Amino acid sequence: MIDLARSSDFALGPIAVRPSSRELVGAAGAVMVEPKVMRVLIALSQADGRVVPRDDLVNSCWDGRIVGDDAVNRVIGKLRRVAEEVGGGAFRIETVARTGHRLICEQPKIPAAVAEALPAAHQRRIRLPVVICAAVLLVICTFAWFYADRPKTPAAVVHQGLPAAVTDLETRGLASMFENAPDRTAEGVDYLRQATVLAPRAAPVWGSLAMSYVLSLGWAPPEERAAVVARVRSAANRALGLDPREARSAAALVSVQPTFGQWSSKDAALGAASSRAYPDFGPLAYQRVQFLMATGQNRAALAAMRPIIATSPLVPWVRAAYIDLVAANGRLEDADRAAEEAGRIWPRDRLIWFTRFDLAMFNGQPEKALALAADRSGWPKQTSADEIELAVKTAKALQSRGDDTARLLQTLVTVAPHGQVEAERAIRAAAALGRPDLALAVARRLLTHRLLANPRRTVIPYIGLPANTEVPTATLFLSPAISLAPQPGFLDLMRDVGLVAYWHHARPPDFCFDEPLRTLCRRAGM
Repeated sequence: MIDLARSSDFALGPIAVRPSSRELVGAAGAVMVEPKVMRVLIALSQADGRVVPRDDLVNSCWDGRIVGDDAVNRVIGKLRRVAEEVGGGAFRIETVARTGHRLICEQPKIPAAVAEALPAAHQRRIRLPVVICAAVLLVICTFAWFYADRPKTPAAVVHQGLPAAVTDLETRGLASMFENAPDRTAEGVDYLRQATVLAPRAAPVWGSLAMSYVLSLGWAPPEERAAVVARVRSAANRALGLDPREARSAAALVSVQPTFGQWSSKDAALGAASSRAYPDFGPLAYQRVQFLMATGQNRAALAAMRPIIATSPLVPWVRAAYIDLVAANGRLEDADRAAEEAGRIWPRDRLIWFTRFDLAMFNGQPEKALALAADRSGWPKQTSADEIELAVKTAKALQSRGDDTARLLQTLVTVAPHGQVEAERAIRAAAALGRPDLALAVARRLLTHRLLANPRRTVIPYIGLPANTEVPTATLFLSPAISLAPQPGFLDLMRDVGLVAYWHHARPPDFCFDEPLRTLCRRAGM
């Protein structure tokens, strides 16, 4: 894997290439490129005009991960645009059919020291109108999520005084993370690593890197998660060593602390982090919302969510959780409006799409869910046709209540062991279709870790530690699974996972304040 931080500057004709800052600088100005684009340019340049096979490019620029031709073609296309924009014909990329690519330098090379001789204005100027226009929503949400209501602390003043290249890298990195796609997440981490190289004593930048590692956990294979968690802690501790109140680092450390089965410890950790860190910080507040949802306190979660949604309306997982919470608090019309708006902003985001589909399907509007699924061009990214088909079958069963219901339930129970997302969908569907016994059976298997866990995808938005021991419980406190609460065996299951003990010492869940469960909860000591 080409290491940009350790790659030397070089020149392509009159163009200075600076791998560590990912800049190409020429007489017409400068442009900053994505990490993979710079890696591919380096790999082609090192070949000295020879053809570089695609497999070699993948090994050195994608770390050997399996990527399709589209991914390579996209990067080659970006390189060609850069060659035209700042290269002025100094170099070009040639594709050799069924073989690979090569870089052809049209002008004589000059020493790499040209980078030092170029005008300072060229070194500072980065022309990105197309990128800025295309990503304006992500930039807005990045600043809303990470910078809104930031107090004028010493750390904030230091952050504001950083070079433009550092703040640009940080903003690009966080915006990439918010696209919720594996390649863009990896690029976001690369951007933020580069930012820490350029600003090694900026606590907020290290905090941003720690949060980027947290967000990348959702895409990490099980065997790599421990290493990613170690990176979270390393970056967060580096930030806290520079500024003990740095809020992103506090949020990152809390997010990788176990929740399931350790409810009181997580609650205490959230309280300690909130009291220690700078106030009014979105990611730390969202950790509290997640915890409240996981412990069945959706009324308090909605109250805690309101200031977050007001300052950070363009973060997809915040919007998805808000929709679920509004619906859980009985405000279905408001939830519908919020879901429609989210669909206009993120029509193919997986989390938003399924939040909209499930909201309609499980709240008396299966025909609306089916209409959403009928548009194949609008299907969510990172989703298989089989998963959509099973969701459609569930909606049709809820619509017709016909003879196919039994077959569907058998299918759902069969696929439930495949992972958490499948189990959560089976629980909700069985509860909605009048089979609480099946729903509770799947829930017990899920919560007692007797599934082939694949926790990278969950029904409810979850930012934090996706270890096999972490089982999101929020699904059980949303419609229609909340209907299981009065069923025999539900409180026994909650007792087995430690929630009854937590509720006894902290605050009972919402269902304990409503009849007929008030008496049942009182008998259970809540």
